[in-house]
Formats: sequence, C-alpha cells, structure tokens
Amino acid sequence: MRTIIPSAGTRCLTVGVLLVAASLVLSLPACRGRENASQSVLAPFEKGGQWGYRDHRGKVIIAPRFQVAQEFSSRGIAAVVDDAGWAYIDQRGNVLIRPFIFDNGPDYFREGLARFTRQGKFGFFDESGKVVIEPRFDFALPFSEGLAAFCDGCKEEADGEHRSVRGGKWGFINKHGDTTIPAQFQEARSFEASRAQVKSKGRWRSIDKKGEFMPEKSVGVATMKEDGTIVLDLRAEGAGGDLDDGSVTYPPGHAQYAEVLRHLGDLKRGESKPVPPWPES
Repeated sequence: MRTIIPSAGTRCLTVGVLLVAASLVLSLPACRGRENASQSVLAPFEKGGQWGYRDHRGKVIIAPRFQVAQEFSSRGIAAVVDDAGWAYIDQRGNVLIRPFIFDNGPDYFREGLARFTRQGKFGFFDESGKVVIEPRFDFALPFSEGLAAFCDGCKEEADGEHRSVRGGKWGFINKHGDTTIPAQFQEARSFEASRAQVKSKGRWRSIDKKGEFMPEKSVGVATMKEDGTIVLDLRAEGAGGDLDDGSVTYPPGHAQYAEVLRHLGDLKRGESKPVPPWPES
C-alpha cells in the first residue's frame, strides 16, 4: 500500500483553493443581504396619469391610484397624494398617517419628527409613520434643539396668501410630549443656540431652556417728547465690530407708533429708557 505524500506545491494549491472557497462562502451572506435590500425597494411608476409601485422585476405591488408618488424612504414609508390629499403609505399601500401640509407638501421631518393633525389638533409622528406624540395642541412649531413650541387656545387665520396663528398661550414640549415650559407667552419662536424668543406682556424677550428670561442687552435709548413723539437713539454693531449710531422718530400718527410703544413696554412723556432688542426676523 502506497502512501502519497503531496509535494509542497500541491499542498499550497490545496490550501489556496480552500481559502478562496472559504472567502466566497463568508461573503455570500453580505452579498445576499445587499441584493435582498435592493430587491425589496419599490419604485414608483406612472400609468394612465396615475402612479403606483412595482418591484425590481417589474411586478406591480401597488396598483396605480395616486396623483403623486414619492420614493420609499429607508424606513419603509412613502409620501403620496390620493383623493383625500397627502398621506404616508407602507409597502403594501396602506395609509399610515396624513401629515400636516406645509409649503405645499408634507411637513418636513425635523430631528426625526414631523407634524400631523387630527380633528383640528397637532401631534407628531416619526420616520416610520408611528405616532410619537398624540394630537392635543391647537398649533405646534417643528422641533429644534429637542424642544417644540406649542400653543393652547390659538387659532389659524388667513393672512393674504398665507395663514397665521393668533391668540392663545405658548409653551414648549420635549420629544416625549412632556411640557417642559408651561404655556404662558403671547407668542414664541423655535430655539436657536439654546435660546428662544418669546413675547411676554407685549415685549419680545429671550428665554433659556428652563423658561427663564435671559439678561437683555439694550440697543439704544428711547425718549418720549412732551407732544408724544418717540425718539429712538439706536446703535448697531457691524460685521467688523464697528459701532454705528442712528436716530428714528415716531410721531403719534405714525403707522408703527403703537407697535414701537408696545415693544418699549410703555413710555411716559418726558421719560427715557433703554431699548430692548427686536426679535430676529
């Protein structure tokens, strides 16, 4: 009986073949994963003026019935327009939620959440179409720095081609829907750089994330003359740090007289006081 001892070259060839085979086997799951992921994505298509979705083989999965059909997101939802308006659907064509309409389309996702309305109340849903904060607010702004401004008792009103929100009290909630700053302000704007501008007692001021007013910086001096005329001696800092001065006069009949007086927080004849900053537009 002969025992065949492979040569060094044969042994190296055998080991090399085994290593190549092993690497192919190890790479198969990853390749299949990528292939399956691409095959699972549905693509919109148009037929007869309506839009539907089909898979990578061209098989129709969702029959054409939408006026608009956007691509599916990585979370498996797509924005469409049907007879009832904008909606988000799943990959079976089921309507998951109807978003708040902003800028002629579905509300933008901000920090992973977008707004929707139900029976006139605002709530928030995530990028999978799941409701995260039940609708209970009369209006709400998008999230910014983990907080969203909301109002109770306010109403939307037509303002030319746009709509504005008036009345009520404003506060802030976190992403769990918990009220972190109670509704107490006349108006509110979103947080930027850890501060938000709010209107309180007719004046715009800045608050921190605890709802406490931040120190104000004067931008000049306001004086009311004996005839009621308001004179603002203002100063502004330019881009290079240079200071510039200017004076603005508002007689009692001026169109912005009442607005300026509210911003100053009342001013009596012969009195002078610091001018608080105006809110950034």
